[in-house]
Amino acid sequence: MSFSPIQSVEHAFRVMDLLARGGSNLRSLSQSLGLSAPGTLKIVKTLEALGMICQGADKRYGLSVGCGKYARAYCVQHPLRELARPVLERLSLLVNDRVVLSVLQGSLQSTLLVIDPRQGLRHPELEIPHGPHPSLQLATGRVLLANAPWECALEQLALYPADYLPVDIRNEDGLKKLLAVVRRDGYALVPTSQLQVSYLAVPVSGHGGAVIAALGLHITAPKNIDDSLALARQAAAELANALVP
Repeated sequence: MSFSPIQSVEHAFRVMDLLARGGSNLRSLSQSLGLSAPGTLKIVKTLEALGMICQGADKRYGLSVGCGKYARAYCVQHPLRELARPVLERLSLLVNDRVVLSVLQGSLQSTLLVIDPRQGLRHPELEIPHGPHPSLQLATGRVLLANAPWECALEQLALYPADYLPVDIRNEDGLKKLLAVVRRDGYALVPTSQLQVSYLAVPVSGHGGAVIAALGLHITAPKNIDDSLALARQAAAELANALVP
């Protein structure tokens, strides 16, 4: 069934996206939206009345505290996040590196929780879930897609520019082989943009054995990959046991 988005709603969320990057005045917002100043003002005043944005003394608009209720509601609606917190905190302290919990939202990845002992276990920036976004280049994304319907992987593949992904997964056959290996091995390992840092992920199973999340962690050389994999699997099993009613 064809779908035509409601432009006024799109524009409102575009304003929110723009202000998430920093404060902006009405003129700048109008230029970014490609709308007239009066048209932009209607959208801005509506968002302001709803408590989503506010105007400062310098006449620049910014996000308001009202946005926070949606982040809080999202966290409440995903109890896996808080169940996983103590498990991830212990693992992050063991490996002294970043640990991540991600899930699929539709065909895209959302990150529910990031723990990094080097930034404080409850660093404000790491507390906020983020996504959804394509994740074929991430270890967590590969674990999730390896255990999801094939259509999810195809939807993600279509989102990438032709030359963005590694050569071996730029087509359906290559991607299918890669995900089959991840499913067989029970983990994914990819390099990162940071020198000597790899990203490892293992599946987290829920009731009945279905994979419901991916637990990822950074491995900084000279740490042993096999040791890190054993710790990650142990944490995933601990989290799976915590999910049993």
